[in-house]
Amino acid sequence: MSLLLKVLKTNCKQALEPERRGCFYRVVFVCRFQQMPKISSSPALEVQNNPAAKAAAEDKEEGMAVTEGAGGLLKPAHHHRVRSLREMPGPSVFSNLYEFFWKDGFSRIHEIQQKHTQEYGKIFKSHFGFQFVVSIADRDMVAQVLRAEGGAPQRANMESWQEYRDLRGRATGLISAEGDQWLKMRKVLRQKILKPEDVSVFSGPVNEVITDLIKRIHTLRRQEEDGETVTDVNNLFFKYSMEGVATILYECRLGCLENNVPEKTVEYIEALALMFSVFKTAMYAGVIPKWLRPLIPKPWNVFCRSWDGLFKFSQIHVDKKLKDIQSRLEQGEEVKGGLLTYLLLSKELNLEEIYANMTEMLLAGVDTVRDLLLSLLLFVIFLWVSLIARQLS
Repeated sequence: MSLLLKVLKTNCKQALEPERRGCFYRVVFVCRFQQMPKISSSPALEVQNNPAAKAAAEDKEEGMAVTEGAGGLLKPAHHHRVRSLREMPGPSVFSNLYEFFWKDGFSRIHEIQQKHTQEYGKIFKSHFGFQFVVSIADRDMVAQVLRAEGGAPQRANMESWQEYRDLRGRATGLISAEGDQWLKMRKVLRQKILKPEDVSVFSGPVNEVITDLIKRIHTLRRQEEDGETVTDVNNLFFKYSMEGVATILYECRLGCLENNVPEKTVEYIEALALMFSVFKTAMYAGVIPKWLRPLIPKPWNVFCRSWDGLFKFSQIHVDKKLKDIQSRLEQGEEVKGGLLTYLLLSKELNLEEIYANMTEMLLAGVDTVRDLLLSLLLFVIFLWVSLIARQLS
């Protein structure tokens, strides 16, 4: 609901009248349409009324109508009206339940979204269990929403993340926090991970990780029959990403690329792998209401177990660094270091907030780096195959 309101309120007067109708809101609004980017390029979002008298009456009652003008801008018109949220197209509740819960739709969300875009247009509504979602499938409109977001992000429904943190007494991190809390954390964290002069400090440790990756590739190739193939590239990049990101966050090496990985690192790898592998389970945990958990306990239990493992690992490394800093300070030594050292010394974040941010940033960093490397590898393969095909032709 809030996502749609942000689109509608850009360069508009504040709306006006939310009326409660069932489980949806009907939004009536008046726009000034001064150089406003197009927000309803899909014909499915507009209803044309041919009788001029009826159109004029609706314009007077519900506000100014819109139509597409030259240059992709919205301009006033008197024969169109903007559809309310209740009238927005989209799959029915039952078809979505069947698609996602019976046909395992969480493993092919991208395909379902493409299908719904073709059927309902660039903006459509849908339900995931008890959650109501408005989807935007146009990059210009997505950019418009993000620009209207303000100084702090407004997350999608992350009630399951927040509930877990409340249950375990954990703080929110940069990924799960919103509003002023997010701004506070970002202002602290950006001082060591966004400025080029600060990021350059990590080049030495990261280069060491890259060297170990190359050694690991040679080891894996020697273990294969043909002496060349690396069969599980996804797992290799997963461990490399974890080693590299942890080197920056925890200021230490985990040993992910060694032949004999340390036991505690293995436990964390398993917890992190569990978090990624149970993405569908995590989605179920978010959409299954609390009163159904006694009947369907597995999604929530697995969701909590994976987070327990991630927080446990982060807490071990943060506490280890804290003890090292305290010991050196007691001996009168000057303490210098990277991000974690800065956070512990500055005390701008409390200890629970540091645990949360280390956990969430490692989770996000590993996922981002691994996926990027896999995408680049596929792109290189595509170029190589295209080059060979050109030469053969």
